[in-house]
Amino acid sequence: MDHTATDRCVFGYVSFGFFADRFGRRPAFLTFVLATAFIVPVYGLLGRNAALLMLIGPLVGYFGHGYFSVMGAMMAELFPSVVRTTAQGFCYNIGRALAGLAPVTVGALADRWGIGAALGFTSIFFAAGAGIMLLLPETRGEELK
Repeated sequence: MDHTATDRCVFGYVSFGFFADRFGRRPAFLTFVLATAFIVPVYGLLGRNAALLMLIGPLVGYFGHGYFSVMGAMMAELFPSVVRTTAQGFCYNIGRALAGLAPVTVGALADRWGIGAALGFTSIFFAAGAGIMLLLPETRGEELK
């Protein structure tokens, strides 16, 4: 198993928490998810250059996984305790179910238009996530109810 890829992801998860506590959940999430929206199609378009892939790959792992750390903290702060676990489980697992369509969708798009275009399409969903985050309240420092 390639532990270096896992290390980049873990570093993203852990450092996201520090950024979220320092700057807020929303700014940290927006930074990570918009960086991912930019980096992923670039990574796909540069697929023929091994050196560039090696340089950009750690950024994909760092930003592309780090933003998941918002799920536990922010969702716990958004929902009242009466429905907290149910609401968190529902939101997280609906997202997982929809993400299950990603491999076949990206594969079909890559087959038709190339991997760069397919990964560019995925950036739309990262940008949509950023837009949804703008609709949610900032929860940094909020007391749980």
